Amino acid sequence: MQVKILKYDDLGNGLLKINDKVCFVKKALPGEVVNIKIDSSKKNYLKASIINILEESKERILSPCKFYDKCGGCQFLHVKEEEEKRFKKAKCLNFLGRLDNFYETSAFSYRNKVTFHVKDGILGFYEEKSHELVPISFCHLLSPKMNQIIKLFIKKKDSNFQGTLLIRENYQNETMLVIKGEYLYLDYLLQSSLIDNLVYQEKVLKGNDYFFEKILNYKFKVHYKSFFQVNRIGLLKIYEILARFLNNKEITNALDLYSGTSVLGIFLSKFSKKVISVEENLFATNDAKFNLQLNRISNLEVINQKVENVISRFKNIDLVIVDPTRNGLDLKTITNILKIKAKYLIYIACGIDALKRDLESLKEVYQVIEIDIVDMFPKTIHMECVGLLCLKDISKTLVK
Repeated sequence: MQVKILKYDDLGNGLLKINDKVCFVKKALPGEVVNIKIDSSKKNYLKASIINILEESKERILSPCKFYDKCGGCQFLHVKEEEEKRFKKAKCLNFLGRLDNFYETSAFSYRNKVTFHVKDGILGFYEEKSHELVPISFCHLLSPKMNQIIKLFIKKKDSNFQGTLLIRENYQNETMLVIKGEYLYLDYLLQSSLIDNLVYQEKVLKGNDYFFEKILNYKFKVHYKSFFQVNRIGLLKIYEILARFLNNKEITNALDLYSGTSVLGIFLSKFSKKVISVEENLFATNDAKFNLQLNRISNLEVINQKVENVISRFKNIDLVIVDPTRNGLDLKTITNILKIKAKYLIYIACGIDALKRDLESLKEVYQVIEIDIVDMFPKTIHMECVGLLCLKDISKTLVK
């Protein structure tokens, strides 16, 4: 069937209508004329894939990745970088109604953390929206050293190995490998100079179960079960946004919710007389307490709790910063944020749909004064959005 693609959908696929049904065409670009095959038909929509392209968009390029057709990790290896940015900017405007700044990062080799699934000794990523494993021997989003570690497993394949591999790399290019599942060739891995820290079945066999990260002049201990942003440059951009927003503002008490290892809380400590970080992950809060000493921070308190269990106890807060999971904020947390009525609210979101929903709930008390995108996940549809808000009562007098 020959069709012309009208526009993008929210996931970066091509979109058109066939007999009053919306049709999503994987990896098709607006304006292209393509022959398609229908892969699935539902009551209100169709899903299709390209057989061949009759009229190609000038924004299309040849993907550098031989696994791209099946792997679900990336969505924008077939388009020019400027087109990817246009998509993300347009999506932000469509969902949130505004976009003030777009912060770029590195297009490739930016991820400092990756998890591979392993079946019968073959490691890879899942196909998009599937548990079908796509074998991977190289990923353009990873560093050269992380890709070399992948080759170790391909060279010493254990056909009985079922599990996961977590690979992390810090600012000094020190690596950590975490293996879950029975793997036969441990001695081979232990001898490799590519692996600085090795955790096998929850036991440390080489190095430590943590390493150190550095952003600006701050250092952070990060346990392998603790969260740290996968894009170091992107985190630095968030620091830049926070510094610009908080400069010259009077803040006595700040609340840092979903704080992880207190990467943001420690940065906030120079803008606020007191900071309280709340995080439910015990490994992360233990790291955070260590990081306070490491960075000589004396005005930050770390609480190991679920945010929704303690949010009602806080009063006299000038600034609240939230960095929740992709699902966004729960109703109890939003209700209490509205009661707290901090002068300033910073919302860092990796899920733009959840951010849209939560901003709608917050608008009775808060005014959005700036929305920024940090392109934390190039070559994918994902992005980090930073919403800067203030109480409606002070929004007219606020100087950015």
